[in-house]
Amino acid sequence: GSGPIQLWQFLLELLTDKSCQSFISWTGDGWEFKLSDPDEVARRWGIRKNKPKMNYEKLSRGLRYYYDKNIIHKTAGKRYVYRFVCDLQNLLGYTAEELHAMVDLKPDKKDDE
Repeated sequence: GSGPIQLWQFLLELLTDKSCQSFISWTGDGWEFKLSDPDEVARRWGIRKNKPKMNYEKLSRGLRYYYDKNIIHKTAGKRYVYRFVCDLQNLLGYTAEELHAMVDLKPDKKDDE
C-alpha cells in the first residue's frame, strides 16, 4: 500500500542510502542497526513527515511502539542500537547481507575467524 511512510520504512530507506551512513548504519550483525546521530535521523523524519518539532525523544517513542508489534527491538546494553525483528527478508526480497553490500558495509570478521 502507498499510504504515508512508516518510521521503520523510513529507517530502512536511510539504511540503504550510502549518503546516510554517517548518522545511521548497519552494525554488520544481521538486521541490527545503530543511530550514530539520532538527532539527525529525527530531523530528517520530521522533514519527511512535515513535523518540524520532531526530535529523538519523539522518534524513540515511535520505535518503542514497534517493540510490542515485533517489528523492531532495542538491543540491550547498547545506546541507539536497534534490530529489525520482522521478516524483512520476505518483505524486501533481500538478505541482511545483501543490504549491507549495497552500502559497501565491510563484514566484520572478528566473530568467525
